[in-house]
Amino acid sequence: MIFPKLSIKIGLCALIVASFFFSGCQSEKTTNLPDVSGIKVDLDITRFEQLLFADTAISAPAIEKLKQEHPAFAEVYFNYVFPGAEDIVVEDEEQQIKKMQAIIRHPRTRWLYDTVQQIFPDLSQVKQGLTSAFQYGKYYFPDKETPKIYTTISDFGYFPFVYAEDSLRDGIGISLEMFLGDTFPYMTYTGINNAFSDYLTRSYNKDYVVRRTIEVWVDDIAGPPSGNRLLDLMIHNGKKLFILESLMPTAPDTVIMDYSSIDLDWVKTNEKQIWYHFTTNDMLYETSMRKLQKFLGPSPSSPGMPPEAPGNTASWLGWQIVKAYMHSHPETTLPQLLDLKDAQLILDQSGYRPPR
Repeated sequence: MIFPKLSIKIGLCALIVASFFFSGCQSEKTTNLPDVSGIKVDLDITRFEQLLFADTAISAPAIEKLKQEHPAFAEVYFNYVFPGAEDIVVEDEEQQIKKMQAIIRHPRTRWLYDTVQQIFPDLSQVKQGLTSAFQYGKYYFPDKETPKIYTTISDFGYFPFVYAEDSLRDGIGISLEMFLGDTFPYMTYTGINNAFSDYLTRSYNKDYVVRRTIEVWVDDIAGPPSGNRLLDLMIHNGKKLFILESLMPTAPDTVIMDYSSIDLDWVKTNEKQIWYHFTTNDMLYETSMRKLQKFLGPSPSSPGMPPEAPGNTASWLGWQIVKAYMHSHPETTLPQLLDLKDAQLILDQSGYRPPR
C-alpha cells in the first residue's frame, strides 16, 4: 500500500519529506533574506486529537458538537482519516457514533493517543517554525491565506494533508503519530509496509513536522506538472524545492531534499555525472513512470547509477536548474515561476551547466 497524502481538492498522492534541525552550512542561505518580522501571521492550531480522544467516555452530543464547531475538518477527518474510517461509514448516524465511540475506547487507540501526548505535550516549537514559514509564505504569496492547522491521529494512515477549510482558505491536517521518532518500531504496528522502510523512517521525527507541513502547502500551490516527460517532472519538482527553500531559508539542503549528509555530498560531487546520465541516455524526454519513479521520489538508489547514488536525483537536478534560472532572472517572482509551464524554456534560459 502506498502511503497517501490527502488533498480534498486534488486527490491522494504520496508525500515524504524532511527535518528542520539537521546540521549544515547555512551562511549562503541566510544572506540577503527579506525582512518578514513585520508580517503578522495569525496561526491557528487546533489539537483535534485532544478534543476527540482525551475522554474515553465522550458522548454522542460531544462528538456532534465537535462536528458543528469544526465542520470542514470534521467532514474530511471522519470520512477519511479517523482510525477505521472505512468501518464507520454507515447510513444510520446513531450507529456511526457508536462505532466511533468503540474505536475511541479501543486499547490500540488509547495506546496511540497516549504515545502521541508523551511525544507532543505541547506544540510551541512547531508553532514557532510554522509561523516563520508562513511569514515568508505571506511575503512571497501575498494573496494566499495562512492555512488553519489541525493535529490529530490516523493510526499510521496519513501524512499531513491539505483540505478546503472554506472558499478562501486551506486547512492542513497533521497526523502526529507519523512523527514518533526514527527509532520507533513502526513495522511492529503497521506490518510490512513500504512507507515504513528504514530509509524513509530516518526522517519520521517530531522535528520534521514543520517541514512536512509546509511541503503539502507548497505542493497544493504548485498544482500538477505541465507534462509527463522526465524534464517536465524534474523541473516541476525543482520549482517546489526552490519555493520550499524560500519559505524555510535557514534549513540546510539536507533538509530540503530529505537527504542524509552522505547522500547530499554524493550528488554534489557527482552532479556532472548525474546530468550526463540523463542526457546521454536520452532520458529527459522519457515518459514511462515505471522507469522514472525512483529518480523523482524517495528511493534507496537511482537505477543505472553507482550504488552510492540516492534516489530522487532528478528532482535534485531540477532544483539546481531552477536555481540557475532564478539566478539569471532575479526579477521573477515565485508566482511567476509557477506560471512558467514550459520546462524546456526554463532549461534553455537557465544557463545551467553542471560543474566540472
